Amino acid sequence: MTRVPFAKRENMDPQGQAIWDEIETSRGGVAQNYAALLNNPVAAMNFANLGGYARYETPLDPRVKAVAILTAAREACGNYVWTVNQRGAKAANIGDDVISAIREYRAPTGLEPADANVVQFVLEILRQHRVSDTTYNLLEAQIGSPAIIDMMVIVSYYHGLAHCLQALDVELPEGVTSDLTY
Repeated sequence: MTRVPFAKRENMDPQGQAIWDEIETSRGGVAQNYAALLNNPVAAMNFANLGGYARYETPLDPRVKAVAILTAAREACGNYVWTVNQRGAKAANIGDDVISAIREYRAPTGLEPADANVVQFVLEILRQHRVSDTTYNLLEAQIGSPAIIDMMVIVSYYHGLAHCLQALDVELPEGVTSDLTY
């Protein structure tokens, strides 16, 4: 059971309602993850702004972005973030073999070089808190210098979101199941 109540628009002050409305408009609704975060509307709005860039505005190739999101979610054991981002991964033509490799901690072994570069970069920054020159140079050659910053925004946002939702014990929406094990 979620550790905080899911916020409800009608119980918020005018500032909170305005923030609710902005999140709802920008995302096509307020999902459970943001209903939990909206217990602090100002913090939720700032987090949503970063997420809006990561989710909708970054010019990164959708496949690169999806591989990074799944890897960041897996590294956080982020059941919610992992599960709700499966659809985006499938839309980016990421096959079950790649998803399974990330889920089972086998990646980057066996992946195509472009996917392996993304996974290796994310694993190094999240596990070692730095990225080797070799890994950085491989990914930079693949996506370019400005996109490295986008990569860090995506990793930071989705890894952070996964941790927030884990700490708040936000459950998946009713009827949604996950294949992620810890």
